[in-house]
Amino acid sequence: MPYVETGEFANVGVLLWIPKQKTLLFKLLRRKYGRITQFFEELDKQVYLKAMADLDTELHRIEGLLKEGAVVTANPNLEYGFHKGIFKEIIRPRETIVRFSEQRAILTENPTETLAALYDYYVGRNFVTKEYQEGLMEKGIKRLLDQENLGKRYRKRKVQDKVYGVSFPFVEEQNQKAVRVIKPLFLGQADSTAIIEHGGQWQLKVEQLRKRQLLHGPVLFPVKGPEDAKAGDHRQEAFEETKQSLSGEGIELVAFEEHKKILEFASQLVH
Repeated sequence: MPYVETGEFANVGVLLWIPKQKTLLFKLLRRKYGRITQFFEELDKQVYLKAMADLDTELHRIEGLLKEGAVVTANPNLEYGFHKGIFKEIIRPRETIVRFSEQRAILTENPTETLAALYDYYVGRNFVTKEYQEGLMEKGIKRLLDQENLGKRYRKRKVQDKVYGVSFPFVEEQNQKAVRVIKPLFLGQADSTAIIEHGGQWQLKVEQLRKRQLLHGPVLFPVKGPEDAKAGDHRQEAFEETKQSLSGEGIELVAFEEHKKILEFASQLVH
């Protein structure tokens, strides 16, 4: 939390304390810190790196003291309390840019694996899959349509025959036929191959539905690409290539943020 004035924070590490074993485990974000400096645009990356290096040094020092058994008392209960006090001292609130959240407990048989899993979740955000992202995009489009009194025209539906079917979040029907479809696509995966494959899957789905004469109108793909891509990033190249491949007869692409164009598409009357 580099700026206490705003209260904004980003997770940069996980600290795991195993009291009975007097063991301290931790994992910090030292590389791939671009999302931190992009979020806090005024933050000098050297300030961040220095703060994390200092924290890493201090945690390693404490970890070593605990391993060496530098703190020993005659009463095991007092020893446990003393070590617990060390952990509380580490995480107590300070006026620094690195702060700790409230202490929480977890039961585990493999602390090392748990540390990695917690780090991947809270720092790596591994739950942010394309399904998660597209779910958020769908909620955004639903709100947009409802605000313009267009929500009732569209509903979630599986367009299918006896052999093949595809589910869409927004389908407008006329005479029980799909005449207008909106499907948000997240094309910002961490891997350029995954971007191309995901776009290709939806291109194939639309082609199959057209071939089976199950789609009787245009399809709109509001798309979101890799937001953190920099010059020379292969993901951006894959994103542009995928957009070009998806564009075709009966398919329209717009940026997810282009609300006006999405509403223009959604509000068109079916002839």
